Parts: sequence; structure tokens; C-alpha cells
Amino acid sequence: MKKILIFILVFFGSIIVFMPKINLYNTLEKFLKDERILIKEQKISDNFISLDIEGATLFYDGIKSLEIGSLNVKPWLITNEIILTDIKPSAVIKKQLDVKADNIKISYSLWDHENVKIFAEGDFGEINGNFEVLSGKLHLVLDASKKFVNNSFVRQNFKKSEEGLVYEQIIK
Repeated sequence: MKKILIFILVFFGSIIVFMPKINLYNTLEKFLKDERILIKEQKISDNFISLDIEGATLFYDGIKSLEIGSLNVKPWLITNEIILTDIKPSAVIKKQLDVKADNIKISYSLWDHENVKIFAEGDFGEINGNFEVLSGKLHLVLDASKKFVNNSFVRQNFKKSEEGLVYEQIIK
């Protein structure tokens, strides 16, 4: 039994270490291109157990939208995680929504395969939520900071409920 457990751990460890993470990232870029999203990065590196991207800029429909300090992708098969840090809006976005995020964490695991968990924190406060994979329902709960609670974006998009300020949308 001990040998089987060691074999399974070595097998999964080998898959994670030798997985072509940069090729997976390139495939993701092609998928995002179909959605009119382009990511330009300054530095990309495969660190055996994760993929690290530094100095990324996100363009939507050819418009510079976000600047991302760092992006860390951990494709570990059983549980996967994307962590973005130091996210700032571009000048165009800043006119409508002057907010920055210190970090955003998106995680997915096989034991909760129907949900993608989302957590973000920044000068807007904290957001906890999930994306239901099968139904396409995005559910976010904002615990807004005092500075951000009266923002016009929040008033237009988030509705008050028992949970707090809630944003829901079906994404197909």
C-alpha cells in the first residue's frame, strides 16, 4: 500500500513539474484572443510548480484596460489557482472606475468541480464570490470600503441584499 501511495505522489508530482505550462499559457492566449482579450507580458517563467508572469498588460478590444504587477498560475490538476497582484486600471478605465486591487485569487478544485472561487481585495474593500461552471452564474459579494460604498459604479451594478452588496450575472 505504501509503494502505491508513493507511486501516485511521484506520478502526479512529475506531471506538475514537467507540464508544459508556457504552452498551456499560449493556448489560453489563443482562447482569449477569440474573446477580444490580449495579454502582453514583460517576463514569463516556468518555475516547475507554477507559471509566473511579471508586468502584464491586458487589452480588451484593442484598448489598454489593466496593468498587472504579477500573475502566478498553479496548475496542480487536483486544485488550480491563479493569483494576480498589484492590479491597476489604465487611464481610460480610471476615468470611470478609479480603483485598484492589491490581489485577486481565483481557485478551482476537483472536489468542488462546479464552482470557481473568487476573492479580491483592494481600495474598494473585499469581494468574495464564485462562478458556477454549469449554469454560468457569476455571484460576487462586495464588502465595500467607506471610500467606495457611494461610488456610482457600485450603485449601478451591485444590489443590496442580506449578504451585503451583491452582483450577479449569467455569463455564457
